[in-house]
Amino acid sequence: MNALFHAHSGLRFVVLLTAVVCLVVFGLGLAQKKDFSKLARILGSVFVGLLHLQVLLGLSMVLMGTYYPRLIGHMVMMVSAAVVAQVLMSRNRRKAPPGYLLPLVAVVVALLLIIGGIFAIGRNLFVMTAA
Repeated sequence: MNALFHAHSGLRFVVLLTAVVCLVVFGLGLAQKKDFSKLARILGSVFVGLLHLQVLLGLSMVLMGTYYPRLIGHMVMMVSAAVVAQVLMSRNRRKAPPGYLLPLVAVVVALLLIIGGIFAIGRNLFVMTAA
């Protein structure tokens, strides 16, 4: 259980780093009015996949007995972040010429929900927590 907690806590940094990289790539692509690139598509998929993994690890911890009332807000915000990111990235993929605006909005909204979810359980965004 301790390893699962540390994996969940450590993956947070990878998710946040990926979000920052996505913000830069999507923001530059939008500002320069470029065609949606393969790199952007891959980065969006990596970001959404990491969010899904983070949700899976978190729900696994809850199912294994780690639960306290503050987790309700945390879980709602984190699942919402994953859903928003997935839906907007999928919609962008289906657009005739995919663009950078929807993925940028997806990452910004997901990032705000992630930050809110971290604060919902009383944790600091950039501090590693011990079990």
